[in-house]
Amino acid sequence: MDFEKERARVLAEMLAEKETVLRMGLIGQPGAGKSSLINRLLGRELFPVGVHTDTTTGARQEKYNDLEIVDLPGYGTGRFPMESWVAEFRPQELDMYIFVFDGKLHDSDGEMFRLLARWQRERQHPYFIVRNKCDDIWEPGRSEAELRQEIAADVTSRLGDPAAPVYFTSCKTGEGIDRLKEAIRTEDRLGVKRSKIIESFRAESVEELKEKQQLAARAVNNYALIGAANGINPIPGVDISVDAGVIRKMLGKIRAIYNIDSEEMSKYEVLAPLLKKVTSFFSEDAVLSLIRTFASEELAKSAGKYVPFLGMSLAAGAGYLMTKKIGDGYSQDCYRLMNGYLEEVCRRQG
Repeated sequence: MDFEKERARVLAEMLAEKETVLRMGLIGQPGAGKSSLINRLLGRELFPVGVHTDTTTGARQEKYNDLEIVDLPGYGTGRFPMESWVAEFRPQELDMYIFVFDGKLHDSDGEMFRLLARWQRERQHPYFIVRNKCDDIWEPGRSEAELRQEIAADVTSRLGDPAAPVYFTSCKTGEGIDRLKEAIRTEDRLGVKRSKIIESFRAESVEELKEKQQLAARAVNNYALIGAANGINPIPGVDISVDAGVIRKMLGKIRAIYNIDSEEMSKYEVLAPLLKKVTSFFSEDAVLSLIRTFASEELAKSAGKYVPFLGMSLAAGAGYLMTKKIGDGYSQDCYRLMNGYLEEVCRRQG
């Protein structure tokens, strides 16, 4: 494989990925728990809870990694009839939608459903209908199963699609969150933007963690190739073509993929040694020290047997190998840290 052609391909891919943002719309009834739901999906407090968009005249926007979340105000009101709401906030330009409700549906909700179905059909923009706060579904003399069936039937009749799923969730108990996350993560209509969901949602299972591991491995390989090509050997005593800035960006990208939350993980004493190791490479000096540690004579020798691309020099090959070893090792540490965190969370809950 030609080194320069592969480098150009990867660089173009990385630039395109950097410019790609997945825009998610939060739509639905005020007070239904939209903020709590998205915070639960992400595994962090991105939106303040208890702020109702029915009292505002604009959309709230927050960005996390390459995920842009737009919490839209209420529609079908005197201030915002549906047509005016669509014209002002242009929700049809978003990539996907989560519609959240916790009470009776209204005629305007049915109108909204029909719009969502049309945008999915015409623009391949998926939507997810969520009945949140499902732990409070209750009515005297009727079973919960019967009530849920009635709610789902009301949704599907307004959608005109009897097979459309309705996701019942509770941010209080965690019920239904995994099912909703799985549906979003595996939604084919999102195409290449699916990776933005996998990266941004906090892993809560080994399966989700392995998806992040695959994303990290791809990132490591790309950064290693770019770093080797860009290497200008700025580090005294290191006779290898390597780019310290690229390595630092790579470590930051890996941390972002695994959603390392130092504040949250510091609550678990057993994770302290690994957490310290993972978070110790934030500064430029720490990265340079890491490079010097890896830039051993044995590494340089092994690179002579490992020049993966036609046209790659020995120095660049050694830089590629070093960057990849650093990235793979760091990804493994992040994986172990997150896996340990999941185990501790399960242990305390169980």
